[in-house]
Amino acid sequence: MTAVIDPREANHPHFRLELQEAAQARAWETLARAAAMIEPGMNDLDGKAIVDQAIMNSGAERLWHASQVRFGPNTLLPFGETPAAPHILGPEDIFFLDIGPCYEGHEGDVGAGFTLGRVPAYESLIEDSKAVFAAVKAHWTETGANGTELYDFALADAAKRGRALALEGASGHRVGAFPHRVHHSGKLKAFGKTPSPAAWILEIHVVDHALKAGAFYEDML
Repeated sequence: MTAVIDPREANHPHFRLELQEAAQARAWETLARAAAMIEPGMNDLDGKAIVDQAIMNSGAERLWHASQVRFGPNTLLPFGETPAAPHILGPEDIFFLDIGPCYEGHEGDVGAGFTLGRVPAYESLIEDSKAVFAAVKAHWTETGANGTELYDFALADAAKRGRALALEGASGHRVGAFPHRVHHSGKLKAFGKTPSPAAWILEIHVVDHALKAGAFYEDML
């Protein structure tokens, strides 16, 4: 008997799991190259230009979402909110990048935080964003929790680490063969079923208002 696919997890006929995984791997490589080019004295707008050029140079066919580049205190802002002013990176600073390139008709989507110099407080914040992501993914694997339950778990796990979790604009979403939005454009946090592998992006945005900084990490479930 053929399993019934939830229409919110449907994909296009040209979808191939191996191409989805390859797009995600290529997106991580592109993100690393772009991050390595970010230097002190640049602002968020300079960074976005560098990131978009790195994506173009990587052979991406298109962006399925605009690159998100946040420097310094702008890393606190919710996704979709335009910073009041670009931040100029200092020699010891924090930033994060979020990119959505398409390769061979499939959507990559990755994001991570980075530091310039050695600031233990920033490094700890970035590590916590990764740790919360890993804990939530493990919880999904072990329990089959639905999307709402995953983000409830994420809030609790972040709190245990002394962090706040920013959910505005960063609460997960579908991914797949471009454009996935034909099938579903809602958030993972609102998905009341166990999310299927290779169909969803888990986003974790931790913020520390005392530190005036945030860190972001996302990858495919």
